[in-house]
Amino acid sequence: MTTATTLCILALCVWFAISALAQLNRGAVKKLKDHDAFSLIPNWSFFAPRPGTSDYHLLFRDTDGAGVGGEWQEIPLAQRRTLLGAVWNPQKRKTKTLSDVVRGLVLLSQDRSLREYSLTLPYLIILNYVSALSRPERAGWTQFMILKSEGFYSTQEPQFIFLSKQHRCGDEN
Repeated sequence: MTTATTLCILALCVWFAISALAQLNRGAVKKLKDHDAFSLIPNWSFFAPRPGTSDYHLLFRDTDGAGVGGEWQEIPLAQRRTLLGAVWNPQKRKTKTLSDVVRGLVLLSQDRSLREYSLTLPYLIILNYVSALSRPERAGWTQFMILKSEGFYSTQEPQFIFLSKQHRCGDEN
């Protein structure tokens, strides 16, 4: 190995170490960052400014023509993480969009001045998504619900956040 190659590898290793330490906001690295004119020391604030501490769950159920409600079924808002998923994840945009829309409806539902949610964009997007899901047999009505859970290993039951109206599915005769 040549001297130039060795110096290049050494410089990249030092840069990597400083970059890793910068994520911990250590005093010495902060002083280095003050003199970093070319922004070579990154700062990835993955959990800033306020980290998310809860998860939302989107569920739906269908009701048949006789008014008998089916079981609640969960629509996953996140997928199991895999190593391949870091490189190739074609479903990421769909699940991220759905997750963002659910969070948008949760925020709207906290607005006490808003009386009608069924005409808001997040509500209509979720309703459209739920209505378009394939089902073994056609339902007469569909409804969705949002629950909130605290943390991955929570011992508490999920908390109720939102329940939609029942909506007619399919063609009306």
